[in-house]
Formats: sequence, C-alpha cells, structure tokens
Amino acid sequence: MSDPSTPYRPRCKNLFCKAMLVYGEGFENDPDYQAGMAEFWCVRTSKGQGPDGDGVSMTECTNSERGCYEAY
Repeated sequence: MSDPSTPYRPRCKNLFCKAMLVYGEGFENDPDYQAGMAEFWCVRTSKGQGPDGDGVSMTECTNSERGCYEAY
C-alpha cells in the first residue's frame, strides 16, 4: 500500500507498468510493485526511455521539468 505520509506527486500520463494495466489506479497494491520489481515503460516510445532519452520510473516521470512530461 502507499504510505499516507508520502505526498501525491502527479506522474506523466505516458508512464506505465504491468501493475497499472492489471490493477488500474490501485496498482500500488500489486505485490510485484510493492517489492520494487515493476518494470516501467513510456507509452510514447514503448521503451524504458522517454522521448528525451532519459530513463523511465515513478521518480523520474514525476519531474514536470522534462520536455516530454504530460501531467496525469
């Protein structure tokens, strides 16, 4: 489960992982996601890199300074 003390940070709408496809917005309840085993990809590139060439992760894709960022 998500930590209630962690503030919500909007993520890029192009960020996906399998848990998001299976669990929807409750993806943080997926045991694989909780164990840190989720692999993220960018919908725009279908890779583990965004259109700007930087990596894709929950942390990296909450950075609104990225040129490819689109708020969810």
